[in-house]
Parts: sequence; C-alpha cells; structure tokens
Amino acid sequence: MTDTAPEQQFDSVFHRPERRRRSQPALSRERIVAATIALLDREGAPALTMRKVAAELGVHATSLYWYVERREDLVDLAVDEILAAAAAALPGPDEPWDTAVRETARRFYSALTAHTWAAEFAGSRPLIGPNAVALSRRVIAALERSGEDEEAQAVAIRAVANQILGAATTTVAMRATRSSAPEVHEEARAAAVSGSDALAVENAYFDQGIDLLLEGIRARRGPSPS
Repeated sequence: MTDTAPEQQFDSVFHRPERRRRSQPALSRERIVAATIALLDREGAPALTMRKVAAELGVHATSLYWYVERREDLVDLAVDEILAAAAAALPGPDEPWDTAVRETARRFYSALTAHTWAAEFAGSRPLIGPNAVALSRRVIAALERSGEDEEAQAVAIRAVANQILGAATTTVAMRATRSSAPEVHEEARAAAVSGSDALAVENAYFDQGIDLLLEGIRARRGPSPS
C-alpha cells in the first residue's frame, strides 16, 4: 500500500504522460508490460533488464526508451498490471467494513503471490500505480468506518499493509525454498522449538493473520459498525 502523499510526488512512470507515436507503432506500453511480465515469470527478478525485454519483443533496446525511461519503470508497471484483476473486483460500498478489509487484503495478497517476483518488488518500490492505489484506498475507506479515531485507523492501515506485504514475501520465499532447496526447509522445520513453531515454518497463515488483526480492532472499539 502506498506511503507517498500527493505533495511528496517523486519521479514515477505513473506521473509522466504516456508518449504515443502518431503512426501505428510496432510497440506500445501494453506490449512492453506484457513482455516484462513474461520475462519475469520465466526467469525471475534478476533477469530483468531493458535489453532482455527488448529481445523478448524482437526490437532494439533503444526502442523502449520512447515508452519507459529505466528499469524501475518496467518494475512499477509490471507490478501494477498483475494487480489489475484484484482492483477490478473490489468489495462494494455496502459491505461491512471488516469484510471489505478482509476481501481486499486477500485479493491483494493473492495477486502478489501469484508471481514470485511481485512480492519482492512490492516490498521495495512505492505502490502508486492506479491498481495498487485502488486496492489501498478500499482498505483505507473500510477502516474509516471501523469507529476508531484517526491515529488508531493509521495504526490499523499500517498493520494491514504489513500483513499483506510481509505475508506475501514470506509465502513466495517459503515456496522457493521448498522447490529449490528442500534440505534448507527441512533444517528450518527441524530447528523449530515447539509444535506451533513448526506449524509456523510450514504455513503463512495469511487469512488467520488478517482475522486476528480485525478481531483486535473490533475488541478495542466494541461492536463493529455496519
């Protein structure tokens, strides 16, 4: 979820007007984003370069610079694109606030964990693309109806954001370890100091974590407003 206030706008691909050629172009931002996602899904985050995306498209790397200025633009556009489906299916305004938080957080988390690279980038780049902002604003709007004061809402916003990004990062790391280094995963499980610790090694418990946060908010303020 975004931490960037409007007055603290920094240079981002989302803040620059999209450049379009007058004639029908061989390239477009949409094609570049699709190629970036395909490359990332196939080869992972370390493989992402302007040159490799250009090769994916069968063009020279200099052709990309009409549409994007640097590698970070590719990252930001790709992350926001994989959030599009989640942002297009937000809970309606009549949903109870806690249901809206749970459903939006689950969609956000599911989108990030569907692509191994997405959680890593989301944790290191500001999420200010239109889809990320739509998801974040839905969580914020729901928490505004929780009945808490402004600072308590801010704490809740931060807690939910940390749960989404933290759990997504943990989940993809756990998957990668199980797949590429199962012996490391087994060592971690063997080092568990209790049965509950072993379960925590094996499971991300995203839904349970969100429910625990929501229970805490409800308990602090009493019965939940509709």
